[in-house]
Amino acid sequence: MSFDEIWIMPSEKRNDKTISITYKDRRDLGNLFVEYLQKKTTIPVKLITNELDDQKQRATEELLREVKSQPDMQFAQLIGLDGYLKIGKKTPSEKFIVMERPGCALSSDFTQNDNVVILDGAVSDISSTSIRTLIQNHDLRYKKLMPKKIAIYINEHKLYL
Repeated sequence: MSFDEIWIMPSEKRNDKTISITYKDRRDLGNLFVEYLQKKTTIPVKLITNELDDQKQRATEELLREVKSQPDMQFAQLIGLDGYLKIGKKTPSEKFIVMERPGCALSSDFTQNDNVVILDGAVSDISSTSIRTLIQNHDLRYKKLMPKKIAIYINEHKLYL
């Protein structure tokens, strides 16, 4: 797959979960992640803060519709299979790049198409939820699952506790 840009777009209001850290922390963590990714790829990486900056506090789906309405705009969302199973059927016209997850399986009638690409062999049981759980349990293994600067920031600001 080739991409013109990689966008990191932190969500603010989610229908499926509560966001427990501040706007400033989400923006700072996003900037640290962009900095990390820019060292790993030649593709430009941008922090998109449309959702964080949205005064109307619209849900992710609404903002994505707005972004997609721009002329010549095409994008795909990278998502874990667990997330795709929750929202994929609700948004059949969306384009997804899906990473498999242990314990999650597609239905036997699923067929890969132009809107859904399953990454072969890309299996990870690491999720933001599992990392937050490690942090809440004071399990320092979380530090090995993320870039060092992000782990330091989370620790210094006592996030997710």
